Amino acid sequence: MPSWSLGSLGSSSSNVSLTVESDPPGADARTSVGPSCRTPCMLPVPGDQPFTVTYSLNGYRSQTIEVTPRMTQPTRPEAETGGAAPSAEVTPNPVYAQLDPAPPPPPAKRRPVKKKPAPKQQ
Repeated sequence: MPSWSLGSLGSSSSNVSLTVESDPPGADARTSVGPSCRTPCMLPVPGDQPFTVTYSLNGYRSQTIEVTPRMTQPTRPEAETGGAAPSAEVTPNPVYAQLDPAPPPPPAKRRPVKKKPAPKQQ
């Protein structure tokens, strides 16, 4: 997996690992909470707040996907886990974007060429 940049991500104890994928691969994926990477990749993100992932790739339309926190309950009874707290997750995980090709740019408008007046003949 490629490396990631942590940006301004705080040191929250509820960070989760987010898998980020795109078709085509190689898109820049930037979260609204700071971390970014080039797909496919994994990012540490807070599991206790909603955020977005925005994909961008030359020649393709940008796409933004919302990610929301979800608390999961322990699978074993509380007596067996010693009162384990719910764990943080985010959904969707993995986050996947199918990027659409960008439309071609509009043709440049041609300016009419102004003809210089012919020199006066004497």
